[in-house]
Amino acid sequence: MACWTLLVLWAVSLFAISDPRDDFAAETGLDRDLVNLVQIDVGGIELTVTFVYINERTFQSKISAELSWTLQSYIGQNAIYVNPSIDTVVDVFGFTADLISIEQSGAIHMPSLDSWIEITPGFLAGQFEVNPSGPAQGSGSEGVLLLGESIDALLPFEVTYAGQRAAFEIGAVPTATQTTGSPTSATQSHDPIEVAPLETLGTLEELLLHEDFSAEAMAALFELDPNLVRTMVLSLRGSELRLFFVRLEASVRTSLLGPELITAVDEVIGTGAIMVWAVSPTGASFAPWNFYIRQNNTNYVFFSTASFVELTDNFLRVEYVEAGDMAAGVIRLPRSVDSAAAFSVFYGTSGVDYP
Repeated sequence: MACWTLLVLWAVSLFAISDPRDDFAAETGLDRDLVNLVQIDVGGIELTVTFVYINERTFQSKISAELSWTLQSYIGQNAIYVNPSIDTVVDVFGFTADLISIEQSGAIHMPSLDSWIEITPGFLAGQFEVNPSGPAQGSGSEGVLLLGESIDALLPFEVTYAGQRAAFEIGAVPTATQTTGSPTSATQSHDPIEVAPLETLGTLEELLLHEDFSAEAMAALFELDPNLVRTMVLSLRGSELRLFFVRLEASVRTSLLGPELITAVDEVIGTGAIMVWAVSPTGASFAPWNFYIRQNNTNYVFFSTASFVELTDNFLRVEYVEAGDMAAGVIRLPRSVDSAAAFSVFYGTSGVDYP
């Protein structure tokens, strides 16, 4: 249910409109070429089955961070998010994934059972749950269909449910008229930056583990502009994770961060990039892919290793920071984010604001 709540796919009114696809795309912030839907009468009840193709642009919409983490791993797998829903509240409904097929260039593909991933329990069995927006919005369920090499997403294809067709032509929407107004995936990535891992970390580690760990204290210790420094302390099940953020503006060059570190980050200074250090006095779970940027109520998640600069070995593969160890890297803002305007850096459900 946590994944479900903020995608707002179910909150869209699909009646009394001329084109449900356009209305749905506008309401969710998804590009029109990524979404389509079919509506079928099942025993006098209208069933709407919504399909969303999963690629990088899917995450430049009003998708929640929780669902982003759920769907992110399916990029590049020709995966489709599937959401059947009705206007009434029921526990079970006559929806079956067996009635879904894919057609491309005259060939029909019938997905096997192992092509499906259930997001809501019982998706394949037709179990429905109350819409997270409330009973007035009805009920439904969610799943992901993995097509892999069964289709070529560069060519048109159709998703069919019970004989009703939903056509897709990914990338067919001109940039100027895309629903989100964000650049296509081809313009989202950065040129990769590689730097030698930092070697002298002892003093910095001691400072970050000091009892007076705060943005004000860290800014003073390193003689940094306080407007550039943020901290975050996360506690979960007896563990503590500390995050130290520094926005890399020109003034950091005269700080006490040290010449080795300044040299490592020099290429991204002035681009809006955020340096982050993770440390734990107890040992704690930490994964850089849990970072995302929020601006103007839109979440921008990371899908490319080029969105980061690794300052410590294997930063992007870290899953746990041992007590007394540190992990560090630089978060590069997505091109869709205006670095001159206010934005927030989130880790999970906690965030820090800039400026």
